[in-house]
Amino acid sequence: MRYAIFTDIHANLEALEAVLAKIDELAQEEPINALWFLGDLVGYGPNPNECIETLRTRTDVILAGNHDWAAIGKLDLDDFSPIARISAEWTTKQLTEEHSNFLKNLPERIVLEDCTLVHGSPYGPLWEYLTSEALAERSFQYYNTRYCFVGHTHVPIIFQQQDTFSNAPTVPLSHAENSTGEIDEDEETQKLAAVRPVANHAQTATSGEKLSPVASLQTVSEDAKQQAHDATSPVETSANRLDEVNTTGQEQTQSVASTTGENQLAAHNDDSDVHAQNGNNQASSDELLREVSDEASEEIVAATETHMDDEVEELLALLGLSQSMVKVTNEMVVPPLGNWNAPDDYRAIVNPGGVGQPRDGNPQAAFMIYDTEKGFTFYRIPYDYEKTQQKIIEAGLPPYLAARLAYGR
Repeated sequence: MRYAIFTDIHANLEALEAVLAKIDELAQEEPINALWFLGDLVGYGPNPNECIETLRTRTDVILAGNHDWAAIGKLDLDDFSPIARISAEWTTKQLTEEHSNFLKNLPERIVLEDCTLVHGSPYGPLWEYLTSEALAERSFQYYNTRYCFVGHTHVPIIFQQQDTFSNAPTVPLSHAENSTGEIDEDEETQKLAAVRPVANHAQTATSGEKLSPVASLQTVSEDAKQQAHDATSPVETSANRLDEVNTTGQEQTQSVASTTGENQLAAHNDDSDVHAQNGNNQASSDELLREVSDEASEEIVAATETHMDDEVEELLALLGLSQSMVKVTNEMVVPPLGNWNAPDDYRAIVNPGGVGQPRDGNPQAAFMIYDTEKGFTFYRIPYDYEKTQQKIIEAGLPPYLAARLAYGR
């Protein structure tokens, strides 16, 4: 059996269509039995109804994500960042009654074959971000299948654990502390940064590469927050506005690089070239990608490692836990671009990465194929993100949501 698995579309129709086209291409070579989607159909992006309609006709399994339920009032918007809240409120106004009812009835968790499917984690299906081995340790105790497929972080990552540990809860993670309650998405991930490879996205990791809880991190500047509130102001022309957005994104990237290692680190858990309509916009996007790559120096990485350890320890302390108290029996692995297999007698929690808003420094849409006989294959697909950027600006959504698409943050 072969399954196409993807997550976090976030109303990005161009990214969704690119992924589905690639899945169709792969199905011509070898049949794909079903498509599984792990949540967050809407939120942030400009085409919620179109994405829902497309996914309903193409996908066999659709789970609820936190943004899906936020858009139809099942979650308190006070738990979201200002930009996410503005986006959710805008989405609510756009949704048809039929699509609102559809989102309202999506399940949080499904078990199929030897796979558990959730959006966040087995422990916190809607909210929990699995960004470290210490946090993943508890989740291995909350599902009984060999594999668990998750999304939510928008970052491809694997946690694997030898099966002999699966039924031996560690202390104190066997207790029911709640790390998934009232969470402001962007603020939460400013405290516990999303794990993402620091290397340029053109480089690929080997299947056995160990990933430390370190990331090239970025903060939302005050200017970006102000833009969110000013997003409904009249804009000049769409093309001029898009130039401004990409320039702002570049300034944010440079600002982050200069302050990383000095201030408290933050991240937003919050392509190869595509055929763009505007040559100037393409050049601006290329500059953004070069800036992100150039600023990932060894000094920044070293500083980030230290701060990440501090941030994870701080969060666990708030839960009454400590990394020193947790016996970690799993390891974190960067998925290769291509094939990966779990070692024999191992269980794994696998995140394919995000479709509509990647956050690992690679703007290409991500998905994976799970073959029950051959294992996993990870894919990255270029799409016309500038078209999506244009739609975001024209819709009056926060410009930052457009800028981040160009550099995968």
